[in-house]
Amino acid sequence: MQLRFDGVAFDLDHTLLVDNRLERVALLDLIVRIDASGAPMRLSLDRAGIVADEELFRYRNEGVDLDSMLRRFVERCGGSGGEAWVPWFRQRALDLVPRMVLPMPAAGRVLPALAEANLRIAALSNGPSPLQERKAAQIGFYYPVLTSEQIGSSKPDPAAFELLATTMGLEAERIAYVGDDPYMDIAGALEAGFAGIWFDGGSKPYPADIPPPTATILSLDELLPLLAKPAV
Repeated sequence: MQLRFDGVAFDLDHTLLVDNRLERVALLDLIVRIDASGAPMRLSLDRAGIVADEELFRYRNEGVDLDSMLRRFVERCGGSGGEAWVPWFRQRALDLVPRMVLPMPAAGRVLPALAEANLRIAALSNGPSPLQERKAAQIGFYYPVLTSEQIGSSKPDPAAFELLATTMGLEAERIAYVGDDPYMDIAGALEAGFAGIWFDGGSKPYPADIPPPTATILSLDELLPLLAKPAV
C-alpha cells in the first residue's frame, strides 16, 4: 500500500521519548516530603509505589484530574490533603525532566528529516501542561504539543484528534498519527479518520479486538520512507 500524507503527529511517551516514570518518582518524593514535614506516612515506598502506579493509570487513562489523583494517592498512603500539594508536585515533575527524559533512538535525526520533507508535525499527548511541553522541548521537539489537560479531551476520544487536525490545518485523512498504545493511539486515530502508525515497542502483541494499524514500525527510522512515498 502506497502511503502519502501531508502531516505526521506523534504520541510523546514511549514513542518519541521515555521519561523513566518521572511522575511516579515525584509522587514518591511527595510521600517522603510529607513524612518529613511532621505528618508520618507509615508505609514503605515500595507499597506507595504500587498505589502510585494505580493512581497514575487512572489519571492518564480515565480522565481523573490532578487534584483528585493527589488526594486519593495521599489518602491511600495514610495521609490527607494531597490536593494542597498540586503546585509542589507540578514543579517537582518539571525539575525532574532534564535528568530523566531521554529521546527515543533516531528521534534526533528523524524529526528534522520529516520537517525537511515539508511534512507538518505536531504531538497529541494524554498528560498535564506544562510538563508534556517541557518533556518535548527536552528532546528538541519544538512543534505544537496538544495535551489532554490543555484541550480538555483525552485520547482515544475523537474530539482530541479533531482538535489536532485543526491545529495542523489539515484534513484528518492527510495525517498519520504515530503512537505505541494500540487502544489510546491507534484505535483513537483510526476512529477519527487518521492513519494509525503503530510503533511496536516489542512488549506486547497488537490486540485482536480492535482494528489493525495502517502500518507498523519498529524504529522511527522507518517513518520517512513510509510517509513520504509519492502516490502512484
